[in-house]
Amino acid sequence: MSNGVVTMDASWNITKVNQAATRILRQSGQKLEGKTAQEVLGTRNAWILNSLGKVRSSGETDITVDADLLLEDHTSVSINLTAVPLVTTRDQPMGYMLVIEDITREKRLRNTMSRYMSKAVVDQLLESGDATLSGVDREVSVLFSDIRGFTSISERLGARETIVMLNEYFTDMVDIVFAHNGILDKYIGDMIMAVFGSVMAGDSDADDAVEVGNRMMTGLRLLNQRRVNTGREPIHIGVGVSTGHVVVGNIGSPKRLEYTVIGDRVNLAERLESANKYYGTSVLLCQFTAAKLKRPALLREIDLIRVRGSTQPFSVFEALDHHTEKSFSMRDEVLQAYAEGLRLYRQRDWVQAATCFHAASNANPGDKPSSLFLERCRQYIETPPPEGWDGVWAMGHH
Repeated sequence: MSNGVVTMDASWNITKVNQAATRILRQSGQKLEGKTAQEVLGTRNAWILNSLGKVRSSGETDITVDADLLLEDHTSVSINLTAVPLVTTRDQPMGYMLVIEDITREKRLRNTMSRYMSKAVVDQLLESGDATLSGVDREVSVLFSDIRGFTSISERLGARETIVMLNEYFTDMVDIVFAHNGILDKYIGDMIMAVFGSVMAGDSDADDAVEVGNRMMTGLRLLNQRRVNTGREPIHIGVGVSTGHVVVGNIGSPKRLEYTVIGDRVNLAERLESANKYYGTSVLLCQFTAAKLKRPALLREIDLIRVRGSTQPFSVFEALDHHTEKSFSMRDEVLQAYAEGLRLYRQRDWVQAATCFHAASNANPGDKPSSLFLERCRQYIETPPPEGWDGVWAMGHH
């Protein structure tokens, strides 16, 4: 048995202990048996004697959860304790039994993991056992977010105000991650890495990741309102989301393990986050994430790209559900003209594509993807690409 069992007679003299009990109490059976509960547990564990007292007076089982058992060496063990009355076949009291469940490891893991994920996800992780922690191949969605111009902001604010800003920002953003079943993988300076599906894969992992990206942007607007109202400058962020198979588990040395994910799709999420700066967007996701979405989402295909180190191109989409009329005016007109322009662009009809992108830019001069493709069309009108052109844009060439 993994649980410790201690039996005692009606006077609380210990009659028998199992091997698990000697391990938990850190005393040999020979040293424990024959002693009274008071001698073994001492005044430091008066709560256990009180539990036995309740059982003696009521004749009913008494259960205590998540309590500290103080040992002779002044260390403690987190336990669940069940005190049970023992009776004869004629229901005559004959003694007592303590069942001790050592939850120290579970409590330590729970306290550690609760900093990175919601309570519901921690419970799932604990139920899944050690196999999940040791390393598995799993399809997940990975999200990266990053503060724009952080270095110059931190130089203007100074060390103390930078920490205040980051703590305020991280608090709001991580609450959003936890609210949608995400796991906070790590902070990297001003960057947040979150993962969806690394503990328990679900059908809505991609939806949750995109939802978090959108809600980060709406949450940022509220945060910036507070900052502006108190005389502080607003901050801006970009978000990248990718989906695919990664390796999940505890990675590191015995002295410092980190429950994280590694793989190409992790790197892709970070590159998409950075690509927002080029496209003038806020939330970008790859086609693999878009293909996994189950819930309706307003997306705009941005480009067909190839990242460094990869031979296969893929489509990139912009998530737009976070926008308001103020943040994206004339949205329907822009999206319609942009989609038509992108179709013509890929057919090498640069003149007509430029007309569409020009119309989109006129409807909303602040829409950078429209102006970017308008400039590409103008360049291709003057210098067309070679016949084998496939419409793919190589990231890193800009």
